[in-house]
Amino acid sequence: MIRLLLLVALLGGPLDGVDFVRVAGGSYTVGAPGHVRNPQRKVQLQAFEIATTEVTNAQFARFIEATSYVPDANRHGYGMTFHEGMKDWSWDSTPGADWRHPFGPDQPGIEDKPDHPVTQISFHDAQAYCAWAGVRLPTVEEWEVAARAGSQSRWPWGDEFSPRLANTWQGESHAHNSLEDGFLYTSPVKSFPANAWGLYDVIGNVFEYCVDERLRDPDGTLPAAGRGGSWWCSTGTCDFFNLVDIGRMHPRGTLCNQGFRVARSIAPDSRRETDNQPD
Repeated sequence: MIRLLLLVALLGGPLDGVDFVRVAGGSYTVGAPGHVRNPQRKVQLQAFEIATTEVTNAQFARFIEATSYVPDANRHGYGMTFHEGMKDWSWDSTPGADWRHPFGPDQPGIEDKPDHPVTQISFHDAQAYCAWAGVRLPTVEEWEVAARAGSQSRWPWGDEFSPRLANTWQGESHAHNSLEDGFLYTSPVKSFPANAWGLYDVIGNVFEYCVDERLRDPDGTLPAAGRGGSWWCSTGTCDFFNLVDIGRMHPRGTLCNQGFRVARSIAPDSRRETDNQPD
């Protein structure tokens, strides 16, 4: 394994260096009027905490080193990749693409990207990481409440999109990225301003796996949802880089624009005055 990531992986516990934001239990407004997948509604949430950043390559390396876990992309022998210049909605099934080599073994890997969000991991890989770390994935409602940070706007900063405030794709097509945000693919976490509650990259960088309890499969499994959009999302394709839309994700799929952040429940009687409050 890459020497730098090995050093990081061998130091500390699962949650060392992970900061959380506390969200008080209560009633919150989520969704948008008339939205089919995410209609505006009141939801009752229990108190929880959510990580301020997406899980990084270095943090995931610590998990792999501690458990010898084999992610789905390695089991399958391939991952889905995309490169500037490809047609919109085109993806390649690339042999050897995995979390260490998100764009394939013949492309630059993560050697100098320990603080970038981990990608090429599946929903099940994310759940395995959470089980090891003693945390869980957020629900789609928890994610939205934390990402909105008390607002009802379409983006954390307001109702007008600004390409310099999040890592998304700038250009009329994927033939060329004008790089208004400064990045072609993933960016280090905390590269853009946090929202009002201190969460980074809730818009763009990588799609974040969440659990959507409303769509629980008949066999009881939790369906994978994705929120916030990613570096690949543009106004012409996958316009999901906002606080409303919810993507349906394949639970075993591995792509170079999918990642996650973690959450954890807290005791109802542990509320503090500094908690972020319900509506």
